[in-house]
Order: sequence, then structure tokens, then C-alpha cells
Amino acid sequence: MRSAQLKSVLFAVILSGNAAFVGVSAPVARAAEPAAACTSSVGPGIPPPTSLPSGLPGFHAAWYGQSGYPTLCPGERSTAVVAYYNSGSFGWVKGRMGEMAFLGTSDPSPGHDQPSLLGGDGQVGSPATGWPRYNRVAAQPADYVGPGQVAWFQFTIQAPNTPGTYLLYIRPLVEGATWMEDYGVYWQVTVKQGDAVGSIDVAPTTAGTAEVGTTRAYTATVSGGAGCVDLAFIDDASYPATFEGGLADADLNGRADLSTAAVFTVVNGAGKGTSYVDCVTLPADQIVTFFVSSSPPTPNVRPVVFRDENNNNAIDVSGAYVPSEPWGLGGAVRFVPPEAVIGMSTVTVLAVSTAENYFTDTGGTATYRYDANDTFQRSGVSLGIARFEDLLSRGDTLSVSYQPDEANSSNFTITNDVGREAPTVDANVDSWDGGSTQNDVGLRITEPATNVDGIAYSIQRSTTGGAPVCGPGTGAYADLALAAIGSGSNSTTYVDRNLAVGAYCYRVGATDPVTGIGAFGYSQGVVINNPPLAVAPPRALDARVTTSAGSPALLDAGDVIKIAFSKEIQMTGGRQMRVQDADGTIADIRCLQSEQLCALNTATETLGGTAYPAYTVVTITMRTPPLVVAAGSSPGLQLNVTVTSGDFADVAGNTWDVPGSDDVVLGAPD
Repeated sequence: MRSAQLKSVLFAVILSGNAAFVGVSAPVARAAEPAAACTSSVGPGIPPPTSLPSGLPGFHAAWYGQSGYPTLCPGERSTAVVAYYNSGSFGWVKGRMGEMAFLGTSDPSPGHDQPSLLGGDGQVGSPATGWPRYNRVAAQPADYVGPGQVAWFQFTIQAPNTPGTYLLYIRPLVEGATWMEDYGVYWQVTVKQGDAVGSIDVAPTTAGTAEVGTTRAYTATVSGGAGCVDLAFIDDASYPATFEGGLADADLNGRADLSTAAVFTVVNGAGKGTSYVDCVTLPADQIVTFFVSSSPPTPNVRPVVFRDENNNNAIDVSGAYVPSEPWGLGGAVRFVPPEAVIGMSTVTVLAVSTAENYFTDTGGTATYRYDANDTFQRSGVSLGIARFEDLLSRGDTLSVSYQPDEANSSNFTITNDVGREAPTVDANVDSWDGGSTQNDVGLRITEPATNVDGIAYSIQRSTTGGAPVCGPGTGAYADLALAAIGSGSNSTTYVDRNLAVGAYCYRVGATDPVTGIGAFGYSQGVVINNPPLAVAPPRALDARVTTSAGSPALLDAGDVIKIAFSKEIQMTGGRQMRVQDADGTIADIRCLQSEQLCALNTATETLGGTAYPAYTVVTITMRTPPLVVAAGSSPGLQLNVTVTSGDFADVAGNTWDVPGSDDVVLGAPD
């Protein structure tokens, strides 16, 4: 088997001199599962100073802001971003000794020009994270950075295995000429102890790979006395579903979503062959040993061991989707096809693991492993292994000349690279910051599912004459910020606040790390009115009970409520409304896992003969009686009922204007 190498990321963009730094929650690359399950985080970005020097004779640089300090798990990686303003009179020229700008390691930690524990090129004891050298953290991102322009340097850091706080001081320099100003810029990296995943210890906790038809062994050590435990699987991509480490519950039924992609073959010596095992009796030592396998290739799955205290064959979740019963989570495992055979082939990529240096084909027939002994190309350009891993993603097509023996060299040529396609950009004028007028623009940025995780997208804006459709020719675009879409999601929102009256276009794109060419997606044109319009919270245009499943006179379990709003609505989880009937009963209808099932329409929906756009109709399926907060003269909520308040909100965060709504009466029929 070819040796695994960790993925390195080195990507940067240049922004014009009037750019404003916006903190990016830098993407965290999970190179390999840490020794114990652990949740990482990134602090807020640090904005630039309000005034800067400029035009100083010679080479000079002024610090211009940076991304936030990360808290990482042992061995985990994160991308850091720092901006420097060229405050001198000389430009920085890429590829020219004596004119090219770098970031170098500095005092006091790790010391001037010294190797760091947080990153490097693998030399002098530094980890191999894709830095230009062990003491050169990043190189200038563009071919030329002129006086008055801002360069955004991006580099990868890796958490040491020992928990603690680590510092990386950096200072800009022009290689072969001079060190530039020392602003004391540093990164603080906090390395955590592993977080416990439940009260049942399941080992191993590390991620692993196995060929289809083989097995991976686990043990679960259970405390709390005799009894039994159930075994199940979850999809690793869904964990954690919440910051608190909860499990996914897509249908909000109070039960974790389980996977059937793998099976438990043997549990405590007994054959099984199912993806769910009910009530495994605990032996005297309270240790359960089990093996998992899969015949077809699978995504990453993780085994869950839990005490099913209410015997409903489900992992009950509450609060932040955390199981309410004793549970434990094992390390992820992916079952991959057998290794490819020697020879030439054209491969469309399905799964990629840069932590273990392999990818699989979409047909699920072969696994291709690579190492530094192989050769890599794209568009006639030779690539190093780190750059190849930067580009490799699901959906790519490769021409492969494969040698299974790692002593021989394979060739991997990317012939169709889909990992950095242009995102779609939807712009909406509203009050996105809680202000009294609609003078902000919110951008919904959605990347193709095949794009590489953690791409730094450049967000740019132009002032136009009011073009309804934006494109390359609608004004000169100026850089605003970088935005990263983390793994597990394909969309994010950026808000451009407090704009002047006028018309605007936006574009968002990612720069190809080989060619330097950006692929941009364009928004529709938007206009800030003169004067800006007043804030317009969402109103209910139609509210009705469409299904009455229980008593026709009551609002009770089984009934279905639909409310059509005047604007797009945020996701409904955790939202609620208060209602009252004619005899004085007051109750809350809450979109909670243990109460009502709430959903938004994802396509046009017709209600009362009117067609409403996607994300404007809320459907509430009553699974339990409403929560009564004040009893009336008759038990239960007597139809019709009136909505008196509610916290459903539009995408900009403006809360439902109940008094100003056209219809807030729920009736059957309506």
C-alpha cells in the first residue's frame, strides 16, 4: 500500500487597495481523525487599522488584518489568512530574487528565521504543510503587488499532538533584499484535549479505510451495570450536526438519522449481518466486541453504541440533538473498492482521501493510491503532490497510467477539473443588520457540490447604472472580502452593510491555483432606493388549516397548518407562534423535535389558488397537542384560532409582522 501523506493547502488572493478586511472562519481540514473525537473552532477575524502609512521610499509593508485564532484538535489543520498593505514605493514582483515578498518566521516564537512546530516544508523538524520553506510561511499571492495594494497571504497550520497554546510570529520580507516592518503579527493556536463522545467508550476513535468484503474491529466499554446495548451506524459527514456534538435529525422527529450503508457482521462472537443490532447482552466485563463490513463501497460511516432505555429501536435526541440515552461513537470507516490493476484508464473521481492518499472511481470498481514517487499533471503543467491534492475533487476526470507497486511510478493527469467552478450568487436588498431602512445587500453564495471544500471565494462589487443582469462588463469590480464555505455545506451568506443610494452588481469567484484565473458567478442587479425603503418584516398573506385529522372542532395532533409569507423565510427549526381561541385558551405551537414538525416549501406551492415562491410557505404538521399556557372555558384549542405573536423570520433576520399581516386566523375550512 502506498504511504499516506497529509494534504497541504497554499492558496492566496490579492485585493485592491480599497479592500476591507472581513474575518473569515477559516476552513479546518480534518487530515485524520484525532485520538478522541473533538470539535474545532475559529475565533473572529481581526480588522485592519483605520490609518496606514503609504509611499515610503523602498520596500515597506503595513499589517492590514487577519483571520481569527483557531482552537484545534491534536493533528488537525486550519487555513490562516493575513493581509499586508504595500506601503512602500517599490512593487513586489513574484519570481524575482530581491523583489518577491514572503512571510518569514519571527521573534519571539519560533524565533527569527527559525522552524516552527505549526507548519513548514517538512525540513528541519517542521511538519509538511505546504509552506515555501521551513522558515517561509507564505509567498506573495499575485504576480505583482503594487504600492497601495493589499496582498492576502494564506497558509496552512497544523496543531501539534500535545494539547496547549502555541504561537507563530510572522514578519514580511523581500527575499534577498530586506526584512520589512515588524508589527508583532502572530497566530495563537490552542490545541484541545479530545472531547468525550458520550458516556460509552468505543474504540478505535481514529478514522480508517478497509476494502469491501473485509472487516474493521471495534470494542465498546459500557458502564452502568448489566443490561444490553443497541448498535447502529450514522453517516460521518453528518457529525457533529451541532456545535454541542449532536447527531443529525433531518426530519425533526426526535430520533437521530441512521445509516444502512454498512453491516455488523459479528457481535460478541455471534453472526449478525444487519445495519442495526437490537439488545446485545452485556457480558460480565461489560465489553462488546464487534466487526463491521460492507459489500458495496460506502461513504464514511461511524458505529454508535447506546442503551435503548425506552426500547424504541432509535437513538433519541433532545436539546442540541445530543442523545438523551447513554451512548458512544466509534471512529469513521470507509469501505473502498479493491486497488486498481496495472494499466491505462480514464477515471471519474467519486471519493477522495488526501489523508490516506487515494481516490475511487464512480463505478465503485477500483481504488487508486498515489505517493510522492508518482507524477502529476493538469493542462500540460506538472504538479507536485500537494498541488495535485489541492485540485483533486469528486467529479474530476483523470487519465491514469497505474502501477500498483509503489516502487514504480504511476502517472495521474487531470483532464477535467471541476473543483473550482463558479458559484451562484443571489443578491437581496433588505435590512440585514437590524437597522430601520433597507440599505444592506445580502448575498447567498452557493457552490457546486463538486467544488473542493474550504475554497477561499473572493467577493467583489461594482457600482452600475442599474443593469438588471450583472456580468463582466457591468462596471469595474472591487474586492470586498474573502468567504470560505466549510465542509458539510455548499452555501454561505455575506452581508454588505450600509450602502449608499445607488445600483450595484456583485460577483464571487475562486482563483485557480495553477493558472491564476478566476471563475466568477454573478448576481442580479440590486438597487438601494433614494431614500432607502423602510424595513419590511415578513407578513402572513394566507394562514389556514389544510388537514384536520383529529377532532374537526379542535386544533390537535395530525392537523396540518400552512402559512404563506410575503418574503422568503429562514429555516423553521426552533421557531414558534402563540395562538388563542374564542373561549380564551392560549397555546404555543413550537417547531421542536419533540413537538411539531415544521418545513419550508423548496419549490413553488399553490395555496388558496395563489402560487407562492419557494421558501415562503411554512407547513406545520401537528404531532402533539399545542402547549397550553392558559386554559379557556373549554378544553383544547377550539377552531378557529388566531395567531397573536410569532418569531418566524425572513432570510435577513426580520421577525414576522403579525399585526400587519393580511391573514392570521387558522380555520378549517378557511
